[in-house]
Amino acid sequence: MKTKDKILESSISLFNQNGLINVRLQHIADKTGISVGNLAYHYYSKEAILEQIVTQLNTLLEPIIDDKKKFPGLMDFDTQLARYYHLLMKYSFFFIDLIELKRNFPKQYTVRKHITESITHQIYNWLKRNEEDGILIPELRNDHYMIIAHTIWMVITFYLTRPIDHGSPEDSERVFKEMVWSQILPHFTEAGRLEFDLLIERLLDSFTPDRALDY
Repeated sequence: MKTKDKILESSISLFNQNGLINVRLQHIADKTGISVGNLAYHYYSKEAILEQIVTQLNTLLEPIIDDKKKFPGLMDFDTQLARYYHLLMKYSFFFIDLIELKRNFPKQYTVRKHITESITHQIYNWLKRNEEDGILIPELRNDHYMIIAHTIWMVITFYLTRPIDHGSPEDSERVFKEMVWSQILPHFTEAGRLEFDLLIERLLDSFTPDRALDY
């Protein structure tokens, strides 16, 4: 691995563990095993490191949150949740450290806002499509599914804090999906609930709520 890539990996690890604001260049250099001078040769500031990390994140996210990407069925959405999970967990600091981003790195805060909006609208479009297909009940009131999409994003953001505060549960991806599906479950039609039970429930049947959600 090139030194520049090692620096980024060390930075991501430290940002996730200690928070963006608490990490200095010396910490990153020490974890990478290089001098601060060598670090500065590649990245002159923490902002430069963050900008490159966000560029990396955007490159990985682009095919996932592309408006043209379709995932109509329940299994498709479950797979999409796995994509969200693995990528957002790797860059969890970027989604958790909202205040610090807004105060100190406004350019990257704007990027974060765009990503948030893209994911939220992607979830909303999926909900509306399944409403049209008779899998979900009609909206109870105007913009109800948009509110649910935002709620799901809030659940996702909250879940990113769990490894920091509570340790990683044994079935962390499964628990993540369970928390998201629980927001959708009450809105299935009879046909939708049958499809959920047949396709998704079997993926979650070994999940033990009292153990995994003990926080």
